Amino acid sequence: MMQQNNHVRKMAILVAATFFMENLDATVITTAIPAMAKSFLTNPQDLSIGISAYMLALTIGLPASGWIANRFTAYRVFSISIVLFMLASILCAISTNLTMFTVARLIQGLGGSLMVPVGRTVVLSRTEKQHLVSTISILVWPGLIAPLMGPIIGGFFAQYLTWHWIFLLNIPLGFIALFFAHRLLPKESPEKRTFDGVGFITCGLGLLLFVYGLEMISHSNSSLWIGVTVSLVGSLILIFAYYHLAHTQHPLISLYAFSKRTFRMTFFGGSLIRIGLNSAPFILPLMFQVGFGWSPLTAGSLLLSLFAGNILLKTVNTPLIHKFGFRKILIINGLLLSSSFVLCALFTPQTPIIWIILVLFFSGGARSIQFTTITTLSFSEIDKTEIQSANILSTIFQQLNNVLGIVLSALFLFIASSYNGHSQTGLMVEDFRLALLMVAAMTLLAMIDFITLPKNAGNNLKDKQ
Repeated sequence: MMQQNNHVRKMAILVAATFFMENLDATVITTAIPAMAKSFLTNPQDLSIGISAYMLALTIGLPASGWIANRFTAYRVFSISIVLFMLASILCAISTNLTMFTVARLIQGLGGSLMVPVGRTVVLSRTEKQHLVSTISILVWPGLIAPLMGPIIGGFFAQYLTWHWIFLLNIPLGFIALFFAHRLLPKESPEKRTFDGVGFITCGLGLLLFVYGLEMISHSNSSLWIGVTVSLVGSLILIFAYYHLAHTQHPLISLYAFSKRTFRMTFFGGSLIRIGLNSAPFILPLMFQVGFGWSPLTAGSLLLSLFAGNILLKTVNTPLIHKFGFRKILIINGLLLSSSFVLCALFTPQTPIIWIILVLFFSGGARSIQFTTITTLSFSEIDKTEIQSANILSTIFQQLNNVLGIVLSALFLFIASSYNGHSQTGLMVEDFRLALLMVAAMTLLAMIDFITLPKNAGNNLKDKQ
């Protein structure tokens, strides 16, 4: 049993490493946006489509990841997706315009859409309940670290080399992942299962239209009403997809997980928190560069404080759950997280660097505790037989939240600049301040979901830790 647990732990580290690579590419271009915009002869705000296209592609491929893994085996799908991710990274590096870059990012996202969820399912399906907290702790770290390391790495390459090297970094990482995948992942036989084509098309098309509509809304040169209409159509298709999955005999994704209150929490409250968390690596580097006039490397380096807070306070997460329980942690820490966005909104070019570092450290700690607690609680009542579908649904939510974090950040900045009369002159410090306050207000809404959780939510995990 001990040997099996060690093997599962090694697989979890491998999947976490690929998750790191995938998440790194979601935010690595944020501090390089000005340099890339200059290279592509476009506006910095327009580069958000390169970020959104990548994360949108991640989301579209997720619904079919479980069926594909069963049909062709997890080992093969995981390995092929790594290769696709590497090839797309090379295409990103040699892109000469925004259109070519966006297409390359879509291909890269499709590779990532199979790479991580397939690996996570292999790990979670082999994890005993008493080890679930520690396993998930390994799996979620990249989701906390990569978005913060991305701007730092991107800022370094943009300032001292060129932005092209940002994507070439994936090549050695990919080869290392392929080596350990061959050694660690089980070589199983493929399973023949009925493919739910209607579910795949409706889920993919609905997600595509929903997020693309939001992307249109977030740009000043797009029609507001066209964007709203596209998102509304996407929402209607997703509602139909939900109805189809709930009533078909062989659904692409089982909706069993939604019968559990602790999992439904990830749909509303968890999503609002994750959207807020994913907005910080986009808004803050832009504020430091465009608003304060600091260098890309300085802007990225300041986010190391968030990283340090993530690492150091993560060590107290389990003891806090033992003492206070999941529900109290989510409520109290959620309020602290919202307040950290308010403190960030008070930054000015004259703010002492030490104060900025302390605030970001505090925000990083709150971010780590909230993210890990939400993810762990969401799987607390899921049976092993339903792990695959629950993992796919959870990953869809996370990737959709990543997209919405970027899209809504751009939208908040557009609203703020329009309100302050800067829509034609460029972003100013007060625009970033107002956008961060809107993010803080959004995360506060998550408290409604957390307050209504049962007081004993997640106690079955706490008792086994």
